[in-house]
Parts: sequence; C-alpha cells; structure tokens
Amino acid sequence: MQRVGLKAQFRDKFDSTGENLHACIRDDDVPQLQRLLHASPAPDINYSHPEFGPPIHFAALCGNLDAVDLLLAAGADAFVCTVQPRETAMGIAARKGHRDVVKRLWTCCAPESHAKGIKSGTCLVIAASYGHASIVEDMLDWWDGWPQDLRVDALRGATAAWHFGVVNLLLKRESFDQPTLLDMLYSATEARIPDGNVKCGAVDYTDQQLLIESLIDAGADPNYNSYDPLIYTVASSAHLTLALKTLLEKGADPNKTTRSGMSALHVLTAPPPARCIGLGPDTPNETAIHLLLLHKASVSQPDKAGLDVNSTNSNGWTPLMCALTPISRNAVWQTEVKTLGESMRAAYYLISHGANPNAMTNEGWTPLHVLALHFDETGKAEELAKDFILRGIDAEAPAPLLGLPNQVYSNPMRSGVPWGYRLRDKMADTSPRKEVIRHDLKPVHWAAERGAVGVIRALLANGVNVSTADPSGTYPAKIAAQSMFLKMRTDVADNIVNLLAGTRSGF
Repeated sequence: MQRVGLKAQFRDKFDSTGENLHACIRDDDVPQLQRLLHASPAPDINYSHPEFGPPIHFAALCGNLDAVDLLLAAGADAFVCTVQPRETAMGIAARKGHRDVVKRLWTCCAPESHAKGIKSGTCLVIAASYGHASIVEDMLDWWDGWPQDLRVDALRGATAAWHFGVVNLLLKRESFDQPTLLDMLYSATEARIPDGNVKCGAVDYTDQQLLIESLIDAGADPNYNSYDPLIYTVASSAHLTLALKTLLEKGADPNKTTRSGMSALHVLTAPPPARCIGLGPDTPNETAIHLLLLHKASVSQPDKAGLDVNSTNSNGWTPLMCALTPISRNAVWQTEVKTLGESMRAAYYLISHGANPNAMTNEGWTPLHVLALHFDETGKAEELAKDFILRGIDAEAPAPLLGLPNQVYSNPMRSGVPWGYRLRDKMADTSPRKEVIRHDLKPVHWAAERGAVGVIRALLANGVNVSTADPSGTYPAKIAAQSMFLKMRTDVADNIVNLLAGTRSGF
C-alpha cells in the first residue's frame, strides 16, 4: 500500500480521540506517534478499531515498519486476532506483501508459534496464497520445521490462485507425494480463485500454463485414471483452451474417455447439454478441436465409446450439423450467437477428419440447408457451399423450415434456430410460440429468406435450378424481397434479387 495515498484514502477514518494512534499511522507521522506513546496517560495501545483492528495491525496493513517498531517497543500485541476477518498483524503483512514488516514480526516469537492456529490463517499459507514468493522463501529459510500439512496448504493456496512463482519455489525446495501433486494439477486446471474484481488476463493464463507444466514435471500424471479424465474436464470450458494445449504438449492422452465412453472430442462436438453450459458460449470451440486433432485425437473411437465423428443422435443429427447450425439467445437458454466464421471453421475441421457432409437428418435437413440459415452479406460461405455440392449433397433437397410468423428481425445475425432433438420436439408441438412449419423448401428458398449470399452464388455457379417456386408459388427473388429477416437489410435483399435476375426465379 502506497503511503503517499494513505491520508487521502483514509481521510474520513479515525476521527475519535481513541483512534489517535491510527491517525498518526495514516498520516505517516512517526514523531507524533512516538509522543503519544510516551504521553501520560498514553492511549490504549491495543484499542481495536472495528474495521482495521489495533494500531499495530493497521501499521502492518500500511507497511509502516517504523510504526511497527515503536508499537512493539511500547508493548503492542501483534498476535491478537481482529474480529472479522480473523487476522494477526503478521497475517496482514504477509497478505499485503510487506516483506520488511514480516521479517520484524517473525522475531517476536518462536518459529513454532507461527505455525499454530487455523492452517489457512498461518503466515506461510497466507503469503503463498497471495503470491508473495520472496516472503515464502524467507519463511522457509528462517525455519525448516514447518509441518508438512502447512507446506501442502501453502502449495494448494498458491496453485488455486495460479501463483506460478510460489508454486515453482515450493516444488523446487520441498517434497510432495504423488496424490498431492495430482490434486494440485486438477486444481491448476480449474478457474482461478478471484482476487477482488480483477479479471484474468494474458499473464494469468500464461502462469496457469507454467503451473501445469511444473506440476507434471514434478511428477503429476495428466493421464491419471479418474472417473472424468483431466483432459475431458478441461475441454468442457472454452476458458481453459490454453490449459488444454499445455496438457496435450505434456503428454495427456487426447483419447482418454470417461467411464461412460465420452472423450474430449465428444464433449467439444456435442450440442448442449452435453457441453458444459455457463462457462462460456455454447458454440464449438474450434481451437480446442484443432488442438486435439493435431495431437492425434481419434475421430472414430473404436473402443467402448461406440461414437465417431459421424455418430447421430435420436433424430439423425451429426456433430457436423450441430457445428453448422446458427444459434442465438432465442434458440437455446444462455447461449451466445454463433458466427458464420465459427461455424465454417468447425465444419472444415470436422470434414477434414472424416465428417460426412452427405448426412441428412430425420427432418430432411442437410449441411447445405443449415449453412443457408446464416446471414451472409459478403458471401464468405460460397466456397464451403460449393464444396458441399461437389461432395454430392442434393442441392435441391426439400426440407421443412420452422419459424415465427410476421416477425421482423432487426438483426438477422441473431436469428438462430433449434437444432438436434430440440428441432424434433419443436416440430412435434409448435403451439407454445405459435411457430409455423413451411414444408418442402429447397436450399435456395432458405438462402433467399435468410440472406445467405454465399449459398446463392454457389448454387448459381454449379448450375443448380434456382428458378423453382416454393409450395406457395413464391419464387426465390420474391422470397428475398419480402423476407422478414431482411426488412432492415434491403441492400442484401436487393443483392440476392440481382443475382437471381438472370434466371427465371423472378416475381
């Protein structure tokens, strides 16, 4: 804590007569503090302020070594605990990282006394938990009699907060058994214990990677045979992609499965609720999928899992279909918008490793249909759509489309749809939201309505018949012109009309 700002920070504190000692420390007025301590009668040296505790605790908080020395000489008790939270002056100094104050308070009692009390409240554990490696090193140098359980707690506290410097120090200086190291490895791959409102930044995630490396190098087995393999639990959170990368680089088996046969690749390519909801956007983590494939993750899983990259759910949906389908907050609870770019990257990864684009769901949907659901004003999906057609997708396959009647979409990019078993259930009962099923619509009709310029271009480039009316007798150009999705984007509607102008798909 910077002494320069103490007076301003605590300007409205310590106004009563009994708080004169605190006020001197706040103002860094050591001469006045000395005069008060020698006055007759002297102020109550152990008066405990409701928020800051006794004067010596406040001096430790401020890192004021001169004040600490004066108070100790006057008989202050540095080891009485404040009420809430229960802290000694030593604990406060260790938490704030005031190394010189810690060194002074260490000499006030026998080393064994610093190891007494609640384990989490001992100065060694506190310093480790707050990342003060130099103080932890001092304490280990000053006394080699620290109980092993406190050393483990210090390692645990530092690991949970991703303090690599402290963990590295403890691993180099102390010995820990395999169960402890494994426990720490699992802890290192969990979300960091927050420090106030400070969010994790690039440096924090780098420390997490270094933590994982150091624990594995010390003997923690990343392939330990637990109910849920570490690689599986880490893959469930997009926030831990760098941790996943480090585990794979340090020898974690990408194909380890849970007892139910699920691998990391399964959890990454499955739609919610199989993927973990609430830790981030419930859209495919393409980077994690790519990392697993680079490290030879199996897309066929010939073992007891019985699942592969072309596995289907109860109504014929494959991971490729799930990866391509646009998702919005309106489609599934607590999901973020999945962009076209994210969907395409996931599709390319899956196709390059064996996903079959010719699969068709029980509803008759193909990957070309769901690609046509993405708003694509620049035509970025054109090459992927062409690839689908060249691979044999029926570019004129009719399929039913679910939607809300007469709804104008101010942002067509946020217009997701149900997918997987949700689509089956929605089509079985459209009454809750008064949804409408329009049957026998071809990909060109879907693309015209949703503003999928790239799909329109691909259909035209491959000579697909786009001059076909839908069951109501409406041609694609008119569908685009009247689309509720494009009411706010008439420029895109006009572009599609112009693209189709050379065909018979007019009004």
